[in-house]
Amino acid sequence: MISSHVVAEVRRLLEEGRLSQRKIAQWTGVSRGTVNAIARGQRPDCEARRCRRTDAFIPPSGPPRRCPGCGGMVQMPCLLCQLRAIQRRGHSAQV
Repeated sequence: MISSHVVAEVRRLLEEGRLSQRKIAQWTGVSRGTVNAIARGQRPDCEARRCRRTDAFIPPSGPPRRCPGCGGMVQMPCLLCQLRAIQRRGHSAQV
């Protein structure tokens, strides 16, 4: 994945209009197709991709099992036990 810094540099060079897309691709180290997609506005930013990925809910999979930590019937890993561990770490760090 291309960093947002490189995408911004490609956009800046495209706006200047002094270099061809081929030269911009060579200068920044990305493909000509990527430069062309950025020029046409068909390539989303890295941040937009990350947001889409983190906002999407992925349902748990696998059969429910008994959690060794809390004893509940859950699809592993047990989210409740993970949350409790995070809270314990946060509480001990605040003290």
